[in-house]
Amino acid sequence: MKKTALLLGIVSVFLAQNLNAQKPGAAKKTSAPLAKKEVVKEVPPANPVIFTVGNEQILKDEFLRQLTKNRKDKNNPSEAEIKEYLNLYVNFKLKVKEAMTLQLDTNPAFRSELAGYRKQLAAPYLNDKRVTESLMQEAYERMKQEVNASHILINVDPNASPADTLMAYNKALDLRKRILKGEKFDSMASRFSEDPSAKKNFGKLGWFTVFQMVYPFENTAYKTPKGELSMPFRTQFGYHILRVNDIRAARGEMKVQHIMIRTGYGAAQEVLSNAKERIDMAYDELLKGVPFDSLVEKYSQDDGSKANKGIMNWMSSLSGYPDEFKDICFGLKSGESSKPFSTDYGWHLVKFVEFRPVGEFKDVQDLIKNKVTRDSRSEGSKTAVIERVKKENAYLEYPVNFKLFVSKLDSSFLQGTWKFEANKMTEKPLFTIGNKTYTEMDFASYVVANQQPKEKDNAFMVARNLFTTWANDKCLAYEESILEQKYPEFKYIMTEYHDGILLFDLTDRKVWSKALNDTLGLEAFHAQTSSKYMWKERLNYKVYNCLDAKVKAAAIKMLTAGKTEAELMAKLNKKVANAIVVKDAKAEKIDPTAGKLWDVKGFSDIIEEGANKFYWVLGVVPAEPKSLKEAKGVVTSDYQDFLMAEWVKELRSKYPVVVNEAALLELAK
Repeated sequence: MKKTALLLGIVSVFLAQNLNAQKPGAAKKTSAPLAKKEVVKEVPPANPVIFTVGNEQILKDEFLRQLTKNRKDKNNPSEAEIKEYLNLYVNFKLKVKEAMTLQLDTNPAFRSELAGYRKQLAAPYLNDKRVTESLMQEAYERMKQEVNASHILINVDPNASPADTLMAYNKALDLRKRILKGEKFDSMASRFSEDPSAKKNFGKLGWFTVFQMVYPFENTAYKTPKGELSMPFRTQFGYHILRVNDIRAARGEMKVQHIMIRTGYGAAQEVLSNAKERIDMAYDELLKGVPFDSLVEKYSQDDGSKANKGIMNWMSSLSGYPDEFKDICFGLKSGESSKPFSTDYGWHLVKFVEFRPVGEFKDVQDLIKNKVTRDSRSEGSKTAVIERVKKENAYLEYPVNFKLFVSKLDSSFLQGTWKFEANKMTEKPLFTIGNKTYTEMDFASYVVANQQPKEKDNAFMVARNLFTTWANDKCLAYEESILEQKYPEFKYIMTEYHDGILLFDLTDRKVWSKALNDTLGLEAFHAQTSSKYMWKERLNYKVYNCLDAKVKAAAIKMLTAGKTEAELMAKLNKKVANAIVVKDAKAEKIDPTAGKLWDVKGFSDIIEEGANKFYWVLGVVPAEPKSLKEAKGVVTSDYQDFLMAEWVKELRSKYPVVVNEAALLELAK
């Protein structure tokens, strides 16, 4: 049995909070002067106790929530359904009660496993759903377009001082002004860009689409009109100036059939001429009606596609193939073939096979969501949550105390080796959120654990960035710590996992593993219940598998002549080992072979006439119990059911169960 199946099974695993019983109030009497006394009917509580297990009370809300959750029919449950579920839920709560009594929840392995589940379950609550959905829609719209751009980069470290940052910005701004006044972008990129590749490519990035550049760069590229120059903008690498060279609709994906005559880059003229001659020959045959498949087999030197009749894998317009190759392919119409054309790899002929455009949002949203959550743009969702958490929980920083902390850093900090003296650190707050206060001492410990060499950076900015990361992480941790208080559904599902893990481990110990490992108990159970595991009448027969027809004929002759099986085996296997092999068999009439042999006596060759095997029927065996080995699977399953029933009986004796019948029956009305 898989643990996931138990955790999310029919009997949901929840423990209610606030399980104080709401006792019915005593009957009230009111009287008025000179009036008869009236008895006011008792009003039943809105959330009565449905049953108790020991001293634990299960209220209507919890019971009804679980009952409703596990029913497909949304109509009111019948009295029979309620009572059936009550029995299941009582048994469940008994097992959880026992697990808690045994303090299985204190086991380190249990706590670690539950913490892992909690981390996964908490993740959606620590992202802003609206921001994520907006980012997904934005990404989808950008998937429909491709951008061709060039850029100039001025490096600046994320931890640079304000002065160095301003200097880099002004340098980028000055380059932009010069380009706007008429200086050539390509020349400026080659001379001044601090992107090493710009010396050769003049800052040209070629075509790209969503998710292929860091998010700030992508943002600017998609927001800058064709032919225009962006303002300087910052990424993790520094400041960029970007020019959009062209914009086109996304070309989707193509599948083509391919013939290539290979030359290789820088091939000699003779090689190029020979390749051109061969591709022209292939093209002439194509024009005369020779099938493309045949031409692939005859001419193509593309090892990657030739074995598949020249059909290549799906190719996007942004894949790594040469631009001229992709342009030809994406220019083909359905069923059309190209004329011969060349690339650095050789000469080519391609034929249209299939095209698929960018899918509808519903078809690609899972892929987009996965990329959005892993991409730097997901920081937008995280930032929105952090800002909300800070606002909701009165986040407050203490800048003066932070400056005092920075003053205690020395040169070892930028070397990544800083250590603090405890007596020099105080409990002065650096920030508070909710009921939590984080101090200078807390931050000092974080710095020691997370510092890295930053010798060329500004110490204050490095410390500030570390502080921002630390404070944001603590804000998210604070939000995560109060999820049960804020979101009832999170509380319920966490309780489900808590109790489910406990119940799995205890049930495995008391039932599942015990049934598999308790050999003596299983044997005793089988002996007491063997009449449940019976064979019906079975045919007892032998199967003789022979090496060939000659051996088969000799074996049949010897047996019909009255020779024993031992004599037969000794003679026929003397020269060739296993020339004849005999297998004993017993099978009920439902078995195909036994069914055909049921009324046969002695020799039979009727089932597979002509095959090198035959049968010898010994007779019908009366009904008899199955051995434990023969019925082990079903016996083990029944033994588990037996152990479960005995365990529940024991638990019901240990923890008294009291059912509020009246409140229970009200649920069916």
